[in-house]
Amino acid sequence: MPPADRHWAPEDKWVNFLGHKLASPLGVAAGPLLSAAWVGLAASRGYDVLTYKTIRSHRHAGHGLPNILYLDVDSQLQASGPAAEVPLYARTAASTSGQHCGAADAAVGGAAPLLAITNSFGMPSAGPEALVGPGGDLAAAQAALVRRPGQMLVVSVTGTPGRPGLTFLQDLTQAARLALDAGAGVLEVNLSCPNVGSSHVALYQDAPAVEALVAGLTQAVGPVPMLLKVGAFPGDGSGGGGGGSGEGADCLRRVLAGAAAAGAAGVAGINGLSRRVELPGGDGGGGGGGNGGVPALGPDRPSSGVCGDPIRAAGLEWVAQARQVIASGGLGLGLVGVGGVTQAEHAMMYLQAGADVVQAATGFMWKPHLGTDFQRLWAAAGYTAGVGSADGRGGRG
Repeated sequence: MPPADRHWAPEDKWVNFLGHKLASPLGVAAGPLLSAAWVGLAASRGYDVLTYKTIRSHRHAGHGLPNILYLDVDSQLQASGPAAEVPLYARTAASTSGQHCGAADAAVGGAAPLLAITNSFGMPSAGPEALVGPGGDLAAAQAALVRRPGQMLVVSVTGTPGRPGLTFLQDLTQAARLALDAGAGVLEVNLSCPNVGSSHVALYQDAPAVEALVAGLTQAVGPVPMLLKVGAFPGDGSGGGGGGSGEGADCLRRVLAGAAAAGAAGVAGINGLSRRVELPGGDGGGGGGGNGGVPALGPDRPSSGVCGDPIRAAGLEWVAQARQVIASGGLGLGLVGVGGVTQAEHAMMYLQAGADVVQAATGFMWKPHLGTDFQRLWAAAGYTAGVGSADGRGGRG
């Protein structure tokens, strides 16, 4: 794909974020940018905050096929509550051949009004030999940015639980050092993937654990700008991000306060919403065929992450709540909004909700002109998102 003819803002309109001057507040979230080639593509298509796909300290294989299925969803999803327990249905039966999306499904904007997918990859990672050193892909990714100022590379890292002889923090530290050795200027610590772990409380919702993890990682690798990637927080079921009070809001306050105290520079959210995804059929409302209750991705993966348009309301509510927590607590954290950004206008909605930076993932993959569309909209708006936006804020560098 050739480079896009994008609009570049004048430098006096650039955005400050984590000590970087950015040509715009639009980026790509961890997920699609699998290599330096993908980073270079995004950098040429109107995106300026580019997050390299989550790496581990060691080579790690992904799940088998299928990894992505279209979903039969026509409304916004709630982050928690009774509605979150209802299964969703795949639009096409899974196939281990990889041909699990029919021609009709591939036509985005066809039968389904929303671009809705589920994905389950298992956070695969190349090994250190491919990532760092001479010819390493992380250094190549940094070099792949557009040959001008105004862009930044973020490297997403995670640890692997249960590695022999290593705690989760020790393994995470090894992954972070790989990224830093390759020249990463900003880390994103992925605590959010809905397909990882089976404990009752997700890691990102455990405030003492998050604070200890950030403190330990900062002590091990030094004062590098560090974003924490989180998912949606529990709420009362009436909205996407836990509302202004109650269990979810209290949990979010504790997590962000602890992260800030331990030295985090910012927070990013949300990841996909975890849902049970089943083949259509049976009594669950997914149509005929007798497949009701059968996991669409196979018996070992009854739940998976939902991405695309249906998670936008949850993401926007989370950003608004996180902005309120950061401001009222004087936490000084940068805020990255993610979830359901498939049109340029959606990115502006996140900025108006209080995000410093907004990122797309599914929208980047399915909508090749999303980045350049946003740059035109950003210019037409005078390089501001308007009332309620995060103009002038940017977290701790």
